[in-house]
Amino acid sequence: MDVKLNQVIFHLLDSGASEPVLSDRPMDLDADLYDYFTACIEKAFASDDGKNCRFLPDSPFLAEMQHNEDFIDLSRRIAGVIFDQLLQYPGIPSGDLAVADCTADGVPYYAVLKLNYRPGFTHTTNVLGNGRCSTLAPQRTLLPGTPRADEAALIDRANLTVRLIEKKFPMDDKKDFYLSTRVFSCAQALPEKAKLKAVCETAVAAVQQAYPEPEALDDVPPFDGGTETAVELLVRNQAVDNTIAVEDVRTRMQEQYPLAVPAFEQALAESGVDTTDRVTVSPARIKKLESRSFKTESGIEIKIPAELCNSDDAVEFIHSATGGLSLLIKDVLV
Repeated sequence: MDVKLNQVIFHLLDSGASEPVLSDRPMDLDADLYDYFTACIEKAFASDDGKNCRFLPDSPFLAEMQHNEDFIDLSRRIAGVIFDQLLQYPGIPSGDLAVADCTADGVPYYAVLKLNYRPGFTHTTNVLGNGRCSTLAPQRTLLPGTPRADEAALIDRANLTVRLIEKKFPMDDKKDFYLSTRVFSCAQALPEKAKLKAVCETAVAAVQQAYPEPEALDDVPPFDGGTETAVELLVRNQAVDNTIAVEDVRTRMQEQYPLAVPAFEQALAESGVDTTDRVTVSPARIKKLESRSFKTESGIEIKIPAELCNSDDAVEFIHSATGGLSLLIKDVLV
């Protein structure tokens, strides 16, 4: 992804103060700061904690954004609304707010990045008389050392959609989201990792239901490595540029496991995932789907690349009459 920053403005939102410290002008970006905020935005786009949402028709923020072209004023208004939530609900962490006017692959965005404070220590040196003493001083407003926003909103100014990374905090005797409900007023959506989990789990369950004894069938791919291995590998193989089209998964299932498709479609609809959805998957989660772990009762754990689980030349799964499973690993080098 090609992210270019036009300007970034920085506001301090510490609920320990009576009011926020709002900037009147964008910050000066040197090379380090430019790289830091660019990396924050790229990670927010790639995160599978994000969820793709749309503004509700009566969203005050949407109306504000459509009529307010003053970037500085808009950023201050966003910061003010978030600060009001911090004061009302002490469980929401304080932090600094960076609002960026940027483009991602040529598309104009506003990136709202909340960097929550972390407690820690820094060193300090005192001179007493003729002596010098160095010690540690506690700090409660340290920012993340790595370029990653704890909470974020990536607002597509071209089609007026928003990608949210948000967390639940204690509000009115229960944990709830505040960015989607009280700041931006947008429709709730499943996080991308929850969508991926739903696709995998519904696909596995549908195939297991349609083919209860797959080892006895010749018209479906082998299942020796387990139904989860075969189906999750099918899902993973649909990933292109870290996205998976649910329709592509359904098409592959139609080709390989046709009897499972009706149950898959029904279960998927009940999970809240639409067949027209595209699921963003982080590289780390794609990597997790590349292997399967097998663990014995004694605690021995073996990890095997998913592609090899169905290769008779690499491993062999031996089913016992009592329902147990043994694993034969071939061509071991010692």
